[in-house]
Amino acid sequence: MYESLKLSIQSLQKSKYGKGNKKKLSAIMHALNRANSIFNSDKQNQTNPESIKQISFRNVSSEEQVPRILDEFMDDFEKECLEKDNGNAKNYSLFSVTSYKIIRTLDSGKRRGLLSAHALNRLNKMFVKHPVKYSKQAIRDPLGLAFVITELAIDIEKNLSIPYEFDQTILDQMAPLLQRYYVQYDDTVRTILEEFSSMPKFKLVIEIGEKHKELIEKFLDYSIARLPLETRIKKAKSILEKIIAEEVDSVALGYYENLKLTFSDETLRPHLSKIAKEMPKTNRRFANTILEEVSAL
Repeated sequence: MYESLKLSIQSLQKSKYGKGNKKKLSAIMHALNRANSIFNSDKQNQTNPESIKQISFRNVSSEEQVPRILDEFMDDFEKECLEKDNGNAKNYSLFSVTSYKIIRTLDSGKRRGLLSAHALNRLNKMFVKHPVKYSKQAIRDPLGLAFVITELAIDIEKNLSIPYEFDQTILDQMAPLLQRYYVQYDDTVRTILEEFSSMPKFKLVIEIGEKHKELIEKFLDYSIARLPLETRIKKAKSILEKIIAEEVDSVALGYYENLKLTFSDETLRPHLSKIAKEMPKTNRRFANTILEEVSAL
């Protein structure tokens, strides 16, 4: 029970067993309190604290307290939220960022990298049983979830010196959001990274960099290939036309980066040359040159 976890941590803070982790436990409690809405805590707060059975940390070493808390939190989320059919993007986003905040209380190193990998693996299993429920319009909450997944992958590579290999399940869960961005924006990667930079990031101080770009491009490669072929052809044609018409180099470069994503799609490649041939004669040579440059990358 979620309330049991919070009460147990409060007791641990006061006991000799939590003496070496006071700062970590304080940060974790702050993160958990901000996640109350996931668990419908108004009803839980009506429960008498004395009747709630607490978790014993007596036989848990100081080094294992944070991993144990993370597992308990994940178990609570699955039982009290997902199994009650509340696996929407908003709840998944708040859950994932809370998990990441718990992980970030650990110092950099192998232990933290392994815990980040464990969190992504658990999230993957949750997605199998309880796929994310996307609303038709919402973008902020799904983007928050994608942001944390990206951060966890970066944390794993940083602390274990190996890239995280994403299971197809996680990629499938992010695809609807990334497809929406690709169809809606002509400079998809830059748009997502700018929104990563401008979003509150849940009180996390993080600088968006090249690793974020690499992962977003990887996610987009996977997602774009799963759009209907007609949609991909239409989008590629629109981007190519905008590159030709754009006079501002920096803007055209963003379109160019987006066009590069289409060339990882083997099914679409034969159609791109056809798109160039169908353009007016004045633009055809320029279009072919652009496509040749992109295909050579």
